Amino acid sequence: MGTTVETKPTKARSVRVLRGHARARRGRRSVDHLPPVDPFPQLDPFPQLDPFPQAAPGKKKGAPPRWALTVMRKQGLRRLATFVIALLCLGLMVAVSGVRVSRGAPGTVAVVRNGGPLDTRTIRQVIMPGEGLTYTGMFSQAPHLYPASHVTQKYTVTGQQTRPTPGVDTITLPTKDGVQIGIDAAVFLRFIGESDIPLLEAFDQSIGTRLFATPDGRRLYPWNGADGFAAMLDSLFRPVLENDLRVEVGRFPCVDLVASCSLVRASHEKEPPVPGANIAKIEQRIDKSLERDLDHALGKHYFWDIRFVVGQVTLPDNVQQAVDDAQSQFTAVNSARAKLKQARYLARANRLLGDSYNKSAGLANIDAIKAVPKGSSVILSTGGKPPRVFANGG
Repeated sequence: MGTTVETKPTKARSVRVLRGHARARRGRRSVDHLPPVDPFPQLDPFPQLDPFPQAAPGKKKGAPPRWALTVMRKQGLRRLATFVIALLCLGLMVAVSGVRVSRGAPGTVAVVRNGGPLDTRTIRQVIMPGEGLTYTGMFSQAPHLYPASHVTQKYTVTGQQTRPTPGVDTITLPTKDGVQIGIDAAVFLRFIGESDIPLLEAFDQSIGTRLFATPDGRRLYPWNGADGFAAMLDSLFRPVLENDLRVEVGRFPCVDLVASCSLVRASHEKEPPVPGANIAKIEQRIDKSLERDLDHALGKHYFWDIRFVVGQVTLPDNVQQAVDDAQSQFTAVNSARAKLKQARYLARANRLLGDSYNKSAGLANIDAIKAVPKGSSVILSTGGKPPRVFANGG
């Protein structure tokens, strides 16, 4: 036996049904009001285009989009848009100002380090001598300039007016016999430069991070131009040079290096010393020892092709004064010797002339007449006889 369940329509279901009937009626009404469609429309083969089309109704030509108008009407969105634009402009300015470029100058090699706010300070790149305009990154540090490997550097030690501190640069060293002599010299050398990039980077990371004092009181890095590089050589290169010179100069006595030392210092050598030859020996030995000792002191082979040239060797003031006095005495002795020889020659000449007069009275009269002064009258008497000659000088 079956059971029949009766369902009562709910209010919501009735509303949905009524809405569906309404939509159907509106659709039929809109279709009925449409104009008839021509199944075969006639197309214009030459349509006329409007050269000045009219803008769509409700929107002016050149008007901003609706989203822009919506943003401009709301104060909060306007502030947000202004803030975003300001951030974009600030970021663009920072980006443009942070771009770094550099150009390689002839005769120098440049080491570039990172310098950004979030970057490490490691070496970024190396710019070769004469290289064109090169991008060096964002906010990178200024390039560290070092001499190229093909450029010869000159380091001078002299007391002349060619350095900022004259009278101090001359190297004063003792000789084998204890005489203090001054040496003015020049050292020609080359820096490692671009010939060994890893070694150049090692120099920049070690010695290149130190400040060195200049003669005028400034403190510079080795890459701060010629003054900074010279200050580095004064601090690191000169002590090694002085030590090698002390060893080589101590092998020779003063007489073997300065010829004038023989006036105040006795030489026990049979052959006379040749100072020029001994100076050449010192130069050759310094060329070999200086590069080796410099590598040992600095830890790496940063300098090469070192050539040492002695300019002059000077004596201290007291020794030089003694040499000058000795030279003056020798000059006086030589002058006296010359006068003695002159007197001897004059005495010999007078004896010969007297013998001639004794042998020939006429010759004596002739010489006597020649000796009569001008403007005077003399009566000559020779041989103890009465005067016989009247001479008038004129």
